[in-house]
Amino acid sequence: MRPLPHQLEFADRLWDILSVKGYAYLAGLPRSGKTLTAILTAEKSKKIHSVLVLTKKAAISGWHKFTEDEELELAHSYHITNYEQAHKLKPADYDLVIIDESHNLGTLAKPSKRIVTIKKLCYNMPHIHLSGTAIVESPCGIYHQMFISKYTPFPFKNFYDFFRRYGKPYYIKAAGRDIQQYDKALDTLMPVINEFTLYMTQEHAGISKSVQATDKIHYVELDSDTKELYNRLQKDQIASIEEGMFSNIPAAYKHIGSIEAYDLVCDTVMKLRTSLHMLEAGVAKVEDEYLMLGNTEKIDYIKKTFGDTKDTGIMSHFVGERMLLEKHFKNAQLFSSSADAEGVDLSHLKNFVILSSDYSGSKFVQRRDRIVNINGSSTTVVNHILVKKAISEAIYLSVSKKLDFNNWTYLKSKRSI
Repeated sequence: MRPLPHQLEFADRLWDILSVKGYAYLAGLPRSGKTLTAILTAEKSKKIHSVLVLTKKAAISGWHKFTEDEELELAHSYHITNYEQAHKLKPADYDLVIIDESHNLGTLAKPSKRIVTIKKLCYNMPHIHLSGTAIVESPCGIYHQMFISKYTPFPFKNFYDFFRRYGKPYYIKAAGRDIQQYDKALDTLMPVINEFTLYMTQEHAGISKSVQATDKIHYVELDSDTKELYNRLQKDQIASIEEGMFSNIPAAYKHIGSIEAYDLVCDTVMKLRTSLHMLEAGVAKVEDEYLMLGNTEKIDYIKKTFGDTKDTGIMSHFVGERMLLEKHFKNAQLFSSSADAEGVDLSHLKNFVILSSDYSGSKFVQRRDRIVNINGSSTTVVNHILVKKAISEAIYLSVSKKLDFNNWTYLKSKRSI
């Protein structure tokens, strides 16, 4: 393959930053051509011989497509692996690290175990960061992304010292207590980030706005019995449920778990909102068992509207939903709205359906761009299956604004349906 003009241009510009600072960030929208641009940047150094690429497992094959392309005549060796393998690697084996989907390191407050492990491996290496959603949830997420290297532009001992310099503290009240939040930043932070960051758009890649992903909302009306259970569970935080309670559910769909009747107890806000979310699709989780409740309003709508074909892809957030989908769809391709939101090319799909999304604003952006490809897409429409006034609508209204949906968001948005 041959690099596109914008990839050659951005590689030159990224190298100018990397060669001076020891770090550079390519914030390119999904499907804009970041992968090859990063490789072309690494190839510009005669001192670099071995490049480590840390990415998500699902994206590894996409990287190999470039590094194994003989037409590119790459001079360096590339070791591509997923984050979870970092603890097995030796720092001395690599001259440069490329952190793909770098936003996954952008935690606030305390660093995750993954961040600490990657820092031990990569501390002395120059580093290139790639992400389609670099700081979409908070500019303060940049600290731990750069924390992995001695070249970091934020030489603070920890996140809290960084936040005292660049953060804008505020508090929310939860369970009668004031809880400090760390997602807001002072205006002085973005100019610092922009010194080492290049922004690549889909327009740079030749993808016009007319072929970029667009959302289409489908509202599904739940049956009266389903609504009654939803409202009762939301009000009382407990409800008695049985497998197949809403219909003459075929025997083949029963006993995914072994529980016949149980009290669904939602003793935390998290348990309540996830239970309500699953209930919309006809699933409940009690302890470690998934129950198929028999209300299939969303499932029936998808089947009637899009069919059960090989060029239809359906994403869902919960394991129990995918178990239910497997019973109803024999040909459609099924995906996780979280795990498959990154590193997967779904541009071959003619119908792309989101039964349920996860709660991340950054994942929303990445998930919808799975169907966009520089070389063409079969559809540009992302179909979201929602219920008016229910939690699915509240989640969409939040994450579509690139905001996370959490317990606090739910409590502010909950309504009867």
